[in-house]
Amino acid sequence: MRYEQFISKWAHEYTQHGISDGSNLPDMDLYMDQMVTVLNDELSIYADEEGGPLTKSIVSNYTKHKMIPGPDGKRYTKLHMMFTLMVFYLKGGLSMDQIERLVKPTLANFDSEWDDQVDISAMYKEIVDFVAKSEEGFEEAVEKRVQDVKSFLAEKDQDDDISEITMLIMSMILRSNAERFLAEKLLDEYFPDPKKKGAKKRK
Repeated sequence: MRYEQFISKWAHEYTQHGISDGSNLPDMDLYMDQMVTVLNDELSIYADEEGGPLTKSIVSNYTKHKMIPGPDGKRYTKLHMMFTLMVFYLKGGLSMDQIERLVKPTLANFDSEWDDQVDISAMYKEIVDFVAKSEEGFEEAVEKRVQDVKSFLAEKDQDDDISEITMLIMSMILRSNAERFLAEKLLDEYFPDPKKKGAKKRK
């Protein structure tokens, strides 16, 4: 398969299955192994030869690092699953410490007996809906990027597959690095690391 067809195929797959909207998550309490199975079905696009991207030890690590709430006894609810999906997606660009800082206020609210509860389910759906809307035309944008790379290198008589694929990968990574840079700046400003000297404290 030509690389142009290959990337077009995966851009389509990502559009369809890259981000779970949570609609297929069961509205019932599950044991950890059951939850991991359900979430790996939701995240099957990220699976490899060894299986799905999540394991029981990974979920335990998320809990240990206070990135998702602890289970109710030994059971996990639909809200636990949504938290886990959010953390999985965030891990693509942030460290565990950064994710812990970002979700700390939401987790504090989730565990509070006094504050009005944030509707985690609605918040998650709103985030996914917003991203889906902002990413409309993603497949066309990928195809345009491929054509732009091919045209750019053709003008320099370097239009071989290796040069094109290398430039395509580099341009995608540099673009994602730019957005990650801005995300980290926002995180440090509004969810500061209390362990860092001079970290700002916001009310």
